[in-house]
Amino acid sequence: MNPEPTDALVIKLASIAAHAGELLAADDQPQKARIGITTVKNERRRRMEAILVLLADTEVRSYLAQLKKIGLINKP
Repeated sequence: MNPEPTDALVIKLASIAAHAGELLAADDQPQKARIGITTVKNERRRRMEAILVLLADTEVRSYLAQLKKIGLINKP
């Protein structure tokens, strides 16, 4: 039986995905005006920090452990 995520957990996982998508798409932003390299680095650092905080959340870690245990995601 698959573990059931709470609504809060789904929101946290969606936030991780959104931050990761923005982080990966940061190199391809033709619609944005040119900005300095320091600004880009700071934005990427903030996105990485947000991802790491969400991944460190107890509920997220527990859910990921359950998914690993039943083989739905790969064990690193």
